[in-house]
Amino acid sequence: MTKAARNGAPSRREKRRQAILDAARAIFLEQGYGATSLNDIVSVSGGSLATLYDLFGGKAGLFQEMIEQECENFFGALRAEDLDEQPLREALRVVARQFFDGVIQQPKMSLLRLVVAEAAHFPELGSTFYSAGPARGREMVSTYLAKQSRRGLLQVDDPMRAADVFIGLVLGEYQMKVLCGEDVKLSSEEIDRYLDYALDVFLRVYGP
Repeated sequence: MTKAARNGAPSRREKRRQAILDAARAIFLEQGYGATSLNDIVSVSGGSLATLYDLFGGKAGLFQEMIEQECENFFGALRAEDLDEQPLREALRVVARQFFDGVIQQPKMSLLRLVVAEAAHFPELGSTFYSAGPARGREMVSTYLAKQSRRGLLQVDDPMRAADVFIGLVLGEYQMKVLCGEDVKLSSEEIDRYLDYALDVFLRVYGP
């Protein structure tokens, strides 16, 4: 075991991997997936094409890894054990705020716009993003709602459909606005009122 590994510090290989991912993200967002070459990424991140191929297998593998890292960062804030320790409405509010902030934050939505723009020419990009992002979020919410229903805190016959209702109420029109390039400027108080209304509606439908 290396000294870096014993100390918990990232290895040289891990630092190179992260540098490539950071460069790829910036260049993909600026130029698009199709117009970006691996040479573009290497010129920014340093290293070599051989290292990039060794770490990611090529451009598709690099994009997939970048998407999975973004989604892991997003969902890492929603650990099931943390949600289980909170009262139902408070836990749902945490989930709602995380999803809503993810929609109105430009960096995350820029990535979604990139996927939508490129999916016609590179269908695998859409599949990669959907599996790592929306599908994972839907499954996570569904699992939580089913658990609360078994506890008698909700009445949910179809957890996946209930998850769709919850996410739809939380995202509302704002996801489409941001996808279309409109700025969403809401104060913290306005967001709170909006999410309170969404939670009221959801619990009115699925409350015990």
